[in-house]
Amino acid sequence: MGCRKNLTRLTAAERLAFTNTINQLRADGGYDTYVQQHQGGLGHGHGGPAFFPWHREYILRFERALQGIDPSVSLPYWDWTAENLNPAATESLIWRDDFMGGPGQPGTGNLTTGPFASWGLRRNTFNIFTSPGTGGTIAARMASSDYSTFRLIESPHGAAHVWVGGDVGNASIAPRDPVFWLIHCNVDRLWAEWINNHQSEAGFQAFLPLSGGPAGHNLNDTMWPWNGTSIPFGLSPWTVTPESVRPADLLDHRALGYTYDTVDPECRPKIRFKELKDRQPKELKDRLPKELKELQPKELKERLPKELKERLPKELKEGLPKELKEGQAKELLPKELKEGGPKELKEIREVPFGEPFIRPELRPDLTQAAFGINPGLSPDVIGLQEELLNRRNDILGGHNHGT
Repeated sequence: MGCRKNLTRLTAAERLAFTNTINQLRADGGYDTYVQQHQGGLGHGHGGPAFFPWHREYILRFERALQGIDPSVSLPYWDWTAENLNPAATESLIWRDDFMGGPGQPGTGNLTTGPFASWGLRRNTFNIFTSPGTGGTIAARMASSDYSTFRLIESPHGAAHVWVGGDVGNASIAPRDPVFWLIHCNVDRLWAEWINNHQSEAGFQAFLPLSGGPAGHNLNDTMWPWNGTSIPFGLSPWTVTPESVRPADLLDHRALGYTYDTVDPECRPKIRFKELKDRQPKELKDRLPKELKELQPKELKERLPKELKERLPKELKEGLPKELKEGQAKELLPKELKEGGPKELKEIREVPFGEPFIRPELRPDLTQAAFGINPGLSPDVIGLQEELLNRRNDILGGHNHGT
């Protein structure tokens, strides 16, 4: 099932596939028929209740034509209420050279950039960092559960056409500019989202009127050109093999084979595990309280709530970082410790069996000479005692002599 997503979520490869496929459809001669259908549909798919279902069928057939060339392609939508810029707000994600191209040239309005620069299109000279807006109007219409109120979104949709201007600003030829499909994909998304938001309400109707409206605008009326009628003109192959396409057949977008990223869970943005893992350390570290940042692994483990303990990496659960367990402690040390540490620590080293020793030049002098002991005397205890007594007597005798 195809996923129609916001153009801001498209990858470079998806943008390329989409624009290449449109160019290929045009080269094959299949694009202009959609411009013709839209011209004939001005009285059938505009200005009345069938605006939403008529365009749903219309853009779905265009999407299927693209998928006949490249099955991976789905229509993206342009939420024209937002600026659609990159996170730094330095680049437009729609008006870029690898997607829709830019605005028209000053003075002429000619489109000279992007994949459709050779099509002879025209656009207004708009500011690519702004947007048509109309978000407040759309929100008010979306809040109502009455289809007659909701369908008035046709008016702000027109504002998007006029803002871009040029070809897409002219209803009779609007599909000439491929940005048309992004506008109407968004219109269809809004209908899908509105139905999803209100369908559980009592008496809700996804489309009105059930009957009594203009031909082609009632729930079970067939719609031109697929019904093969000749007003305003007939189009093949439906004049030969007409199809029954009614608003009643188009109320469930999922039944038609596609989803939206604001409605359907399987189409919503997903954070890949690797992206989450890569982002986690810095983000979490910045948000930790100071006292937790300074805790050692074992202390951190002891102070964490039980549910967080279960989510700790294995090496933290066991109390030590993996690097320390694998004998790589030196690589984790501060520079001064890698190089031997402060001067005071450099003087002490560890020797086998854990017995400390002091560098010779720093040891105190414990020789006999340092204590005034004649190194020629016997080192036995008696001799040492005699020598010390003699020294004592000499000192005392000198003291008495001085007094």
